[in-house]
Amino acid sequence: MIKKISLLFLCLGFFMACQQKPTKVFETVPTKAHENGEEIKITENTVILDARPAFDYAVAHLNGALNVRPEDFTQKEMPFIGLLEKDLFYHARRLARMGIGPETPVVVVGRGPMGIGEEGRVAWTLRYMGVRHVQFVAIDYFELPLTTVEAPPRASVPMWKPELDESLIVDRTQFIKESIKAKGYADPPVVIDVRPVKEYLGKVRSPYFRTSPDIGAINIPWDEFFDSKGLPNAGIRKKLEEVHITAEKKILVIANIGIESAAVTLALRDLGYHRAANFAGGYLELVNLKK
Repeated sequence: MIKKISLLFLCLGFFMACQQKPTKVFETVPTKAHENGEEIKITENTVILDARPAFDYAVAHLNGALNVRPEDFTQKEMPFIGLLEKDLFYHARRLARMGIGPETPVVVVGRGPMGIGEEGRVAWTLRYMGVRHVQFVAIDYFELPLTTVEAPPRASVPMWKPELDESLIVDRTQFIKESIKAKGYADPPVVIDVRPVKEYLGKVRSPYFRTSPDIGAINIPWDEFFDSKGLPNAGIRKKLEEVHITAEKKILVIANIGIESAAVTLALRDLGYHRAANFAGGYLELVNLKK
């Protein structure tokens, strides 16, 4: 009888622990400025994630890489497909089973300029959840042989509690307050729209909505923030300086559904713009959510 009662309390304690809310951190910490040529190394402790579409991954991938895509972490209903799912404990447990914990070195590879920043979105998601050592780059950065062999399971790590870095994200209410309705701000944030030029100008229709509102954003296409290998492009600093965007400025980055904007947010962070934040819901949520 005593054993049964002890087991009951043990299960109850585990259930209550799982119901705790993730820790939220709002502090922005300056990161070391990234320079072109900085080497990304893969060691035996590194977990490689491949953010490309499943077909591309199946055709060929780096040895040991696991296929993890942006949509694995996001909500499924319109217009919220850019938003992360609310149960991030589930995803932390899933990552733990992949061998990823808060201190695990992770490299996310993707299609680079040929994609839409998927590797950056996955890296942004992990950093937001509290995985501290995450880098991302185009898959062809590495001069390594590719394989079709499915990656063997890695040793799991202990389950961990997400420690959310809220400085990396801005929600719809905050975005509207700090951009569209920010006329009274002494030093309002700058909004960077990272969609392609033709889509920004309305010459190409978005796949998600008919028209996008004029929110006073500066247009710098997302791929200009990266070099041919998918590394942050240090040369973008000059373009930002020309429009008076300094490293101390708060920057809100927006795209359609928060993918390209997530990649740009991390590129800006790695280049020293430590107040950059991603509007994860993007124009899709901004335009279609009526409230």
